Amino acid sequence: MLVQTPQGLLVIDLKTDSITTEQAPDRAELYRGQLNHYALAASAILKSPTTTKWLYFLTPACAFEIK
Repeated sequence: MLVQTPQGLLVIDLKTDSITTEQAPDRAELYRGQLNHYALAASAILKSPTTTKWLYFLTPACAFEIK
């Protein structure tokens, strides 16, 4: 998901992995590279900087900001 704001792009990647809350930080690290690639591609295509990147795990309903 991309959200265009006046400051730039917000990139949100929704994940359907069935994991526990305890597993979420390790899984977020696993997806870091993928989300960074999405942000680079979106910024290049839309000619807008990426301001924030988030992973949201539907199960267990938790989010991680990727810096």
